[in-house]
Amino acid sequence: MPDFMPKNDTEYAAWLANFNTVTTANLAALGLVTGDLTPSTAGTTAFNTAITNFVSAKASAKSATQGKKSSRKTIETVSRTLAKRIQANPAVSNSLKEQLGLTVRTAPSRAIAPANPFALVVTGFDNGVNALLWNRNGYAAGVQYVIEARIGNEAEFSMVGTTTKSKFEHGEQKPGVQAIYRVYAQRASIQSNVSNEAVVYAAFPIRAVAPLLRVA
Repeated sequence: MPDFMPKNDTEYAAWLANFNTVTTANLAALGLVTGDLTPSTAGTTAFNTAITNFVSAKASAKSATQGKKSSRKTIETVSRTLAKRIQANPAVSNSLKEQLGLTVRTAPSRAIAPANPFALVVTGFDNGVNALLWNRNGYAAGVQYVIEARIGNEAEFSMVGTTTKSKFEHGEQKPGVQAIYRVYAQRASIQSNVSNEAVVYAAFPIRAVAPLLRVA
């Protein structure tokens, strides 16, 4: 069964006023005397006062919040302007900036080239797969290996695949056809030197070429 008293404070205050008025006009019919209603009328007065104070305090709190936000915006503009002047002054040391609670700008770290892969070997299988294996030259976090090849009579190396592992299978190749491979490591835009060249089904000896530093 729902409560007969309204939950909303304003609606409850109106309900109280009506309750007290009707009760006062019908004391005898309700079997009451004036003293029975005194606590209700006194409580109604106190409740109405509390509502008025609450509404006033709520309005004051809203005004205070707006004032605080406006004040912060003003002082932030002032302090940011001053901080920019300090940051732009080359004579101010980083330690002093740290004491002020300012951001200390540090030079970007220089990217390090990945280690050069080496000891590349390749084995050809009659199913058309040329299997490559190399030494990654230590731990290689974030490194991708790019595999290049010259197939048959091709004059230039071209990329045939990439991997993060230290092995690669170059499929769909014709057994017996010479293939020369080399590998280099790449991290972001920086590349290592190329590895040694490895050949499968060699038709002619591979000319030894000193590896050149690759520039991304």
